[in-house]
Amino acid sequence: MGSLLTFIIVIISIILIYLLTGLIIKNRADRELQELKAWKQALKDKPVADELKKVKDLNMTGQTEALFEKWRNEWDEVLTVSIPQIEKDLQEAESSLSGFLSRKSRLFMEQAGGLLVEAEEKIEGIVKELHNLLESHTKNNAEIEVVRSAYREVKKNMLAYRHTVSLAEKKLEELLDQEHQKFQQFEEATVNGNYLEARDIVRSLEQGVAHLQTLLEDIPDLQLDCQANLPGQISDLLLGYQEMEEQGYILHHLQIDKEVQDMQHQIQLALDDIKTLRVHEAKARTESVKNKLDSLYDVLENEVTAKYHAEKEQREIGMALIQLREKSNQTKEETQFVKQSYELSDEDVEAQKYVEKQVVFLMKRFEALQIRIAEQDVAFSVIGEELSDVRKQIEETSRLHAEYTDMLATLRKEELQARETLQQMRSDILEVKRLLQKSNIPGVPQDMLESLAYAQVAVRKVYEQLEYKPLNMNEVHKVLKEAQGLVLGMSSSVKELIEQAALVEKMIQYGNRYRSQSRKVADHLAHAEVLFRQYQYKAALEQVSATLEQIEPGVTGKIEEFVRTE
Repeated sequence: MGSLLTFIIVIISIILIYLLTGLIIKNRADRELQELKAWKQALKDKPVADELKKVKDLNMTGQTEALFEKWRNEWDEVLTVSIPQIEKDLQEAESSLSGFLSRKSRLFMEQAGGLLVEAEEKIEGIVKELHNLLESHTKNNAEIEVVRSAYREVKKNMLAYRHTVSLAEKKLEELLDQEHQKFQQFEEATVNGNYLEARDIVRSLEQGVAHLQTLLEDIPDLQLDCQANLPGQISDLLLGYQEMEEQGYILHHLQIDKEVQDMQHQIQLALDDIKTLRVHEAKARTESVKNKLDSLYDVLENEVTAKYHAEKEQREIGMALIQLREKSNQTKEETQFVKQSYELSDEDVEAQKYVEKQVVFLMKRFEALQIRIAEQDVAFSVIGEELSDVRKQIEETSRLHAEYTDMLATLRKEELQARETLQQMRSDILEVKRLLQKSNIPGVPQDMLESLAYAQVAVRKVYEQLEYKPLNMNEVHKVLKEAQGLVLGMSSSVKELIEQAALVEKMIQYGNRYRSQSRKVADHLAHAEVLFRQYQYKAALEQVSATLEQIEPGVTGKIEEFVRTE
């Protein structure tokens, strides 16, 4: 019983779902059907007929008449063929939909939708073309007068300034005639109702008149440049060129004659371009000639500047070479004198010889340049570059010469410094001996005496080295450095020794107060005295310091400070 009830419930559920689905589909299709009906009605209500009436105000001939008939036929076709068929398909769709024939209803609605799209596109095409025609008529009437006024202005300017465009006068008149004919064509097209054709003619007139205006703006300047300005500048260039040659400038490398011929040829081609209204080409040619003229003028100006600088450089370099030669000769003599007292390295000797050779080479090169300048066989710009190179070599040689003379001066300075240092070391040794004598210490340790002896021997070696002729400063520096180290070390050691001895003596004296208190202290102090008498001051200091620090911590520092300030 339960299974049967379940089966019945399932069947009922399926039926309900089916009915509900069908109802949803029917409602959706019904909405689409209503939308198609509204679309159809909107197309039917389009004011196409009212728009077509506007065309009747135009000249109903030619192109306008043909278009009007075409649009009216297309609109009639929409109203008498497309709309009835759409209505029929929508009625069939509605009938099928009421009987739950959804597939058939869908088919009719799709057919109606396709016809609606076609009808709407056709209507939009009619309206667009119609508005284009009406707009063309309106714009033509407004713009033709503007173009006509511009044309009259162009014609008036051409008559007034005919002489400024005389080269292109014939071609300009031909263009004027062509534009005039377009006005006639426009009138004919308008009268015949061909407003779209007239629209194209207006655009062509606008372009043509604008082109004429541009030509009348450009040609006068181009013609003036080609007939007067540029030829005049070329003549001035040739005159200046000839004057500079007469003044001694070397300019044949510029090939001015060839450049002038080329510029004159370009000017003639530009004149031909003007005659045929090839303004762009004429502009390019005249601009090229102007650039070439500027370039040649710059070159000539550079030659003038180069001559001034070359003459100035020639004077200055001549003086610099004479001075360098005199200095080199003086240095050569000085070198011979220095060799008697000092030993020069091979590198130093070669440096002096190189300077001499460079001076000779530069003098010869400068003399050759002077001959070329006198013979006037080379441009001053080229001479200027060579003179500049000579100047650089003079500066470099002068630098090397200065380094060499500085080296000679340094030798003497180093010798004097070495002798001063030697004298100071002698004084330092005497001061050490004086300190030892004044210190009243029991004696000097053997190693300290040996250090003093070594220092004295090292000082003697420096003296002997300074007496050699020629003097080898490298060897002097070597023995001088060794002696300085020995003297400084010995002096420092002696001063430390004297300080230690004085400190030991004071500490032993201070420690005597504790002798009676402890046998051990007395023995340590006695041992420190023995070391002191044996010149072992460092060991004695360590002995007495260790003993007293046990009794009185910090006493060593106090006594050391006392001795230092005593």
